[in-house]
Amino acid sequence: MLRYAINTSTLASKYMLKQNHAKLHHQIKNLTTKTAVRENVFSQSKIFTPGTVYHGFMCMDIQEIKEFNMTAILFKHEKSKTEYLHVQRDDPNNLFSINFRTTPFNSTGLPHILEHTVLCGSKKYPVRDPFFKMLNRSLATFMNAMTGPDYTFYPFSSQNEADYRNLQAIYLDAVFQPNLNQLDFLQEGWRLENSDLKNPKSDITFKGVVFNEMKGVFSENGAIFGEEFLNTILPDHTYGFVSGGDPLHIPNLTVKDLKDFHQKYYHPSNARIFSYGNFPVERNLEICDRLYLNDCVGIDSAYSRVPSQPRWKSPVEKNIKCRFDKMGAPIENQNQIAIGYLMSDITNVYETFVLQFLSQLMVMGPNSPFYKSLIEPNISGGYNSVTGYDPQMKDTLFVIGLQDLEVNKFEKVKEIMDQTLHNVIKEGFTRTHIDSVLHGIELGIKHQSTKFGLNLLFNLTPLWNHEGSVVEAMQIGNCLDRFKINLKNPKYLQDMVKHYFLANNHKLTLTMVPDELYEENIAKKENELLKTKISNMTDLDKTKVYEQGLQLAEAQKIQQNIDILPCLTLNDIPKDVMKVDLTNKTLNAIPVQVCRANTNDVTYFRGILNMSEIPNDLKLFLPLFNATATKMETKNYSYREFDELINLNTGGLSISTHVANSIGDPFQYEQGVLLSSHCLDRNLEGMLSIWGEFFKKPNFRDTDRFKMLLDNYVSNLTTGVADSGHLYAMQSANSLVLGSSLLKENLSGMKHIEFIKGKMKSETTESMLEKMSTISDLLLDRSRLRIAINLSKMKIGKILPHFEQFCFGLPIVKSTENSKRNLDMENSFQKSINGLHYKNNFSVNYCAKSILTVPFRHVDYAKLRVLAKFLSSKYLHPIIREKNGAYGGGARISNDGIFGFFSYRDPNARITLDVFDDTDSWLKNCPNTILDDQAIFEAKLGILQQLDAPVAEYNKGLDEFLCGLDSEFLQNHRNNVLQVTKEDIVEVCEKYLSKERQDNHVIGKCVIGPGEANESGRVLSKTGEKWNTVEPDFEE
Repeated sequence: MLRYAINTSTLASKYMLKQNHAKLHHQIKNLTTKTAVRENVFSQSKIFTPGTVYHGFMCMDIQEIKEFNMTAILFKHEKSKTEYLHVQRDDPNNLFSINFRTTPFNSTGLPHILEHTVLCGSKKYPVRDPFFKMLNRSLATFMNAMTGPDYTFYPFSSQNEADYRNLQAIYLDAVFQPNLNQLDFLQEGWRLENSDLKNPKSDITFKGVVFNEMKGVFSENGAIFGEEFLNTILPDHTYGFVSGGDPLHIPNLTVKDLKDFHQKYYHPSNARIFSYGNFPVERNLEICDRLYLNDCVGIDSAYSRVPSQPRWKSPVEKNIKCRFDKMGAPIENQNQIAIGYLMSDITNVYETFVLQFLSQLMVMGPNSPFYKSLIEPNISGGYNSVTGYDPQMKDTLFVIGLQDLEVNKFEKVKEIMDQTLHNVIKEGFTRTHIDSVLHGIELGIKHQSTKFGLNLLFNLTPLWNHEGSVVEAMQIGNCLDRFKINLKNPKYLQDMVKHYFLANNHKLTLTMVPDELYEENIAKKENELLKTKISNMTDLDKTKVYEQGLQLAEAQKIQQNIDILPCLTLNDIPKDVMKVDLTNKTLNAIPVQVCRANTNDVTYFRGILNMSEIPNDLKLFLPLFNATATKMETKNYSYREFDELINLNTGGLSISTHVANSIGDPFQYEQGVLLSSHCLDRNLEGMLSIWGEFFKKPNFRDTDRFKMLLDNYVSNLTTGVADSGHLYAMQSANSLVLGSSLLKENLSGMKHIEFIKGKMKSETTESMLEKMSTISDLLLDRSRLRIAINLSKMKIGKILPHFEQFCFGLPIVKSTENSKRNLDMENSFQKSINGLHYKNNFSVNYCAKSILTVPFRHVDYAKLRVLAKFLSSKYLHPIIREKNGAYGGGARISNDGIFGFFSYRDPNARITLDVFDDTDSWLKNCPNTILDDQAIFEAKLGILQQLDAPVAEYNKGLDEFLCGLDSEFLQNHRNNVLQVTKEDIVEVCEKYLSKERQDNHVIGKCVIGPGEANESGRVLSKTGEKWNTVEPDFEE
């Protein structure tokens, strides 16, 4: 259910719940149509012949995958028995990954901690943390390492072949020849350490990156529930344990265990290597064979196979406890239930396809049976995080789960579940509903993405891990053809439901209820574990703990010889930014940006509706409007009919708030609502007709429907806060320094959560419905609209007339003409506090500090951006993560000129804020061995990595449309970044970050978490600072 990842500087996501995984049959993207280049790619694959050996690899099979214009080539190394899959495709974003089947039999987090530790130095690269050091020596478009329930894999991608080879060398040596040093294990896994490193008599505590990471993971109730569901429904083998590690079991792990696990599971015979893109695969084969596989003796890797779970003879029910989320629903409603079934073997590719299709039919949208029976009666807060079909494990799962319901509804849910299944078997599905899901598959195949290779890897890895046919899985056309033939049997889908549900005794009903003492009990268990370990220690053991702490601290300070790591040079870096084919037009007084691109017969629409004239009290309800407006009935359609139209013609309608600052003045910003959708070119008229219907105003009259949508919206507000707490903390800190950031906070941050929950108590549903109608009347006006279109170069003459007709048909309320970007000037921003502490019952903290500096267009902006990268790698990462045990930390500057610091899953709070505050002092005393020209160049590379990231055809021109960042400006910014010197970053650090220059009008801080509770009574505020503490108890 969970996938754990090494954190990178983005810290966007540390683990992914299975419903967020890209799904092969529905989300594989990026179909290429460049025939000439495609023929060249296919010609490269023709040099291989099945049965022939190339650099020690026997070519086993070659198959053209016509659906995605690519060729799959399967190899097997003759000596080591390593399997290799290469997918040749006209895509410059090349990917490489080494995968291992890792099946732990305890919950100490063996595969997860090993994943971290192998990247801490290897035989050829004996440097501490080469993985993190390479983040700024590369133009990688993706770098990470991930642990799943029964696999670990190490993927990276790059558009630059020199860079690709550099990373390939680092990754291959890391996995096959890691150092696995004791000190690295202590840092990344867990350790006992004196709270005061200089005092051997001070208290001994638990520390460690993964130890704190997993405490953070299980601060999210969804993670507790998902892990327990997996462990319970598949109990007899590796899935019965926590692959990421249970914090109460992690301290049982030893470095010997780690080395033994590596020797066993990282053997080349247990490895699978994957590559993708347009780089020649022969070089990969030659490198792997010559350096790592040629001298290896193959073994039978059957020891790591996962057997099928023996099926239960009768269903199982289980109840567990979880933390009470103080930001969530009232405690009596904060319960969850899920009913799940063990389904097909993952290696049955066609059956997996059908079950995934069936899951879409049964669960998604108001026309699905379970939505009608479980969601619309409004007995809960909607589906929970485990809902859906999960094809990750050896035995696949289907689960229906609900969150935020009363305990007395559990029995009713079970009854409804059974009744719904009987109804499905009796009534089946409408042809229109089936066609809408088929349309989604077709559109998913055509929709382009820059992450095609990565999505392919994510989807194929679980199947390949269990020795399934990855080629068959990619040939989705065969599955579709077979499925359409089987649909001729009118009872085909009902028979599938009968077989996999009604006749299936391997059924788990898991319920979860909150316990107000949950954190206290977990803390007691952790403390008892600590006391037990300490009580079993001799004086010599305690001395060893003290000395190890000093050794680790000293090792973390030692200047590493990173010259042995490969690094790109200036000659490897493109000099120019990508040019975009844009034209600006006016259609019926509506500004329209047209981008001609290779959209593969798909048209993409975005629109921004200016919201500046909406009164401030109504503006705060806009996120709720966005979440409900397309789900209500319209002038001519019921909400079911409207949803059906959307799914038959588009990839869905999206509405979100949009606040973008001027690149030249942080006090000017555009505020609006962003509309977006895409469709096959043949359905363009249908998509525009749907938006035209939407502009006729949603009908906010159905109180029951709106109440259900409202309750679901509120239920999901706090989901994910524990996993993305650093983003919430940064946004809250930003809101203390800039008015536009305060607006963002009010529309999507902690303040929005407070606001909506408060309104749930103080306002009636009818009152909120009236507000939705008023917003609709004020917002849906073509005079407020500007549009961006991304379309096929060859079809502009056919497509633009449809948009012109669409623009002429939109309603108008006011007669003033649109401007391209209507920027509002910030009113006087009243700042009364310096800090916000959201005191929540998490086990870790998320810390942030924000400083208002200069906007994007300012001459100092590029210098500050380089400074942020330099500080992240040379100052914040070594102290916050390596020394102090947080999962991550860094600095960045946003387009509006806010320079921000952050930490993630942090056992500290005030200590971390002090690190932020001491930045200028550290830089002043920074030795030349750290602050040198190479370090500045690496910081620039980190920025160019972002500037040169591949852009999907459907996103070309989007920066200019949303933020005014045109190619000329970005080129100038690129040039400015490359010209930054080390003297420049010292200057801007002194100018903007020094304690002497900072005043209370430009600084904000935020901590989300227990704060001082973990630090023996430390307070967060310093002399002269004024903090507000927010106790999120508005539901108690």
